[in-house]
Amino acid sequence: MRDPYAYHRRLSKAVASIGGDNVPRVIANLSHRTIEKMEDLTSIGHVYDEVTDKWSMKDQAAEFLYMGKSPLSFMAPSGTRQILDAATWKDHSDKLYCVPLVSVEQYMDETERHSVMNFVRCELRELTPLLIEQLRADKTAVLLLSSTSRSYYTSMRTACDVILLSDIGTPIVFERESQAPSAEELVLYTSTDLGGLLVDGYGDGVMLRVRAGSEVHDALSLRLAFNILQAARTRMTKTEYISCPSCGRTLFDLQETTALIRSHTDHLKGVKIGIMGCIVNGPGEMADADYGYVGSGPERITLYRGQDIVQRNIPTAGAVDALIDIIRSDDRWVERGM
Repeated sequence: MRDPYAYHRRLSKAVASIGGDNVPRVIANLSHRTIEKMEDLTSIGHVYDEVTDKWSMKDQAAEFLYMGKSPLSFMAPSGTRQILDAATWKDHSDKLYCVPLVSVEQYMDETERHSVMNFVRCELRELTPLLIEQLRADKTAVLLLSSTSRSYYTSMRTACDVILLSDIGTPIVFERESQAPSAEELVLYTSTDLGGLLVDGYGDGVMLRVRAGSEVHDALSLRLAFNILQAARTRMTKTEYISCPSCGRTLFDLQETTALIRSHTDHLKGVKIGIMGCIVNGPGEMADADYGYVGSGPERITLYRGQDIVQRNIPTAGAVDALIDIIRSDDRWVERGM
C-alpha cells in the first residue's frame, strides 16, 4: 500500500537510458519543423562548433529528439537518439541509433521493431488488458502517454494508476502539448499538470511542446520541462535558490544580495542555497536548502550548512566569499566553465 504522504517513485525497468535508476529524460518534440542546419539544435541545448567539428551539450539539453517524419540530414549529436514515426524509421538508413514511435494498433500488429527501444504512443482508452499483457513481456517498450482531454492531469493519473495496479515495469514518458495566450499561463498550466504527476512518483521522462499564441517555442518547451523536473525534485540540472519575500525584519537588500550570490554560484548544478532576510523565520523557510545565507543583524550574516550554523554574525562584506569557502570545503565547488 503506497503512503499518500510520502514520495515513492514508481519502479520501472530500464529500457536503454529510460526508466530504472535513470533520471527522467527530456525529449525535444521537433516534429513540427525540418532541421536543416546543425545550428538549429542550439535551442534544445546542443551547440555545434564548426571550427572543431564537435558538439557540446549544455546541462539542460534534450537526450532524445522526436523528429516525426523528418529525420536529421546530418549525424545527431553524440549521446542523443532520434525518434522517428514507424514508417519513416523503416525506410531510414540508420536503424540502430534511431528508434521508432508506433501507435498501439501498430504495436499490437507485431510490426518491425528496434531490438533495444520502441516508443508506443498510448491514450487512456487504449490501455486494454491485451495491451498490458503484451507490454508485460516486452523489455524494449517505452510508453509515451498522451491525452487530448481537457483535464490532462486526471486522464494521466488514471492511466498511471491502471499501469501501477497491473504491476508492469514499462517506463512511462508523458507527452504534453500546451497552448495559452501568454508564456506565464503556459508555465502555470503545464507545471500544474506535469508537476502533479511527477511529485506522485510517476514518469520516467517528459516530451513537452508549448505554444504561446500560434507559435511553437522550442527553447521554452525544453527549459520548462527541465524546470518542472527540478521543482518536482526528480532531476536537478541547475542551482536552486530559496528566498523569502522581503518584510520589515529583512536586514539587507534581498534582491541585490540574491543577484550577487547568483552571479557567483549559478553554475553549481544541483546545489540549493537559501537566502533569507532575518534569523527569525529564515532557518525554517530554508529547511531543505544545502546552504543558508541569513541576516542576523545590521551588516551581519550567519551561514548555514543544512540546518547547522557554520559561521555566526560575520560581516556582510566578506559573507559571499565565506559561503563559497564552505561549499568548496564540501567538495561541491567547481570552477565556472568546467
